[in-house]
Amino acid sequence: MKRIIGVHYWEKKIHLCWAEEESISTASFNLPQELRKDDLLKQEFLLEGLFKAIRQYLSEKLSINDFGLVICVPDDFGVSDIKTLCAAGLKSETEVVDTIPETMAYAVYVYGEYDFDGRMLSTVIGENRIGIAEYEFSDKGVEKIATYVAGAWNGVSFARAPYINSYSNRLFDATPAGIIFTAGSMNGCMTFEQSFKKYVKESETFVHRNMEMKMMDGHSIVEGLGYMCGKLEERDAFMGLGIMNGLSPYEFFIQINDDIYEFLESEMKFPKTAGMELRRLPESGQGAERFTLLEKKGKEFVKIGAVNVPDSNLSDYYKKAVWIGTHVDDKREFSLIVQNIETDSYIEVPFEADAAESSSEKTEDVPGFIEKILPIIDNLEYASKFAKDQDNPYTQGIIQSYTQAIEILEKNGVTVISGEGEPFDFNLQNAVAHVADVDLPENTVKQVMQTGYMYKGKVIRTASVIVAN
Repeated sequence: MKRIIGVHYWEKKIHLCWAEEESISTASFNLPQELRKDDLLKQEFLLEGLFKAIRQYLSEKLSINDFGLVICVPDDFGVSDIKTLCAAGLKSETEVVDTIPETMAYAVYVYGEYDFDGRMLSTVIGENRIGIAEYEFSDKGVEKIATYVAGAWNGVSFARAPYINSYSNRLFDATPAGIIFTAGSMNGCMTFEQSFKKYVKESETFVHRNMEMKMMDGHSIVEGLGYMCGKLEERDAFMGLGIMNGLSPYEFFIQINDDIYEFLESEMKFPKTAGMELRRLPESGQGAERFTLLEKKGKEFVKIGAVNVPDSNLSDYYKKAVWIGTHVDDKREFSLIVQNIETDSYIEVPFEADAAESSSEKTEDVPGFIEKILPIIDNLEYASKFAKDQDNPYTQGIIQSYTQAIEILEKNGVTVISGEGEPFDFNLQNAVAHVADVDLPENTVKQVMQTGYMYKGKVIRTASVIVAN
């Protein structure tokens, strides 16, 4: 029987869980130093190393060789992130059976431990990140209602918290939930409580001002993940658990040639089939129409897939009212559906992750390339900064190489993120520590521990910094 193993990357360690007959077993191990990154699950070029380390531990320590993984992911993960994770697993000959957001895993644990119905807020505070989502507890199980906050957070103010979309802060203020559960380190939970109470006190719109708060450590997330593993293995003790989750917290759009249409709002539910009606199918006159599936994260559109459909295949759909949508299967593969509303005839074409484009449309994966060479740039930077003899010819060569590397990056659209002595910006920086310094204003970057980089306005890696006060 294939074992279902839960995986949670927490505090630079891998935590594993699996279901026994009526209980959950757990284990944890340290990753190699080069894999201990805050955003490891989003670093595509590191994922193969992650899967290799998990396979090795399961085989050598637990004698488990036939398995599938359920990976607990941060709540800001969308379809594009999940597809990258699954593709890396496939490349590493490791099956990713499913993914589950951290707040969902935590909510499942709470559901198993506490006997009450109704709404609750599930909050997970990790290293420099946060997730807040609302859940409904009922006889049917655990249902996600909405994700409000998810992403990098400095723990200081909800005024600048990473709300998942432009209106989720208003929904957050109006939540009917009467209790908020937080999971994380003691320091993280305490910081969150202070920030949350301050936000509620200062807000004129927050409805439930007397919300009860309960705190637990991060291990509860792993326990909830284990319940999920038991259900997927169809063990009797876990089959009564209902888990109604979605695929992404973001909005989805279909681009037809140059026109973009929203077809699914961010309600954390991605049904098998979703779409919208158009009075008339756009025509390019170029012999084919290009359909692109987009996921909107903040102000950025991320391409999930695209397909070129010859106009000969669309002859029954031009100049007519049509329904345009997508279908997603259990393997998270998407297909395009074009349906004639009058006749109900339709065509279904799979979206391709790397759909063929004309030579004039092809673009290089510059951000991906930059990510791969950053460890080399980091080594040159560290060697330049911390060499004892700056006048040594060998050291001078390293400094010159580092300077030239930065110049080449900047000439090709890359911007260095540092910010020492400037106000902290959670969009560009990741606070790894806070210190007191009477000589610096509050929330000022005191020291840059690791340089960050942007490419044409898109953050490739945030700068890791120490923040004063």
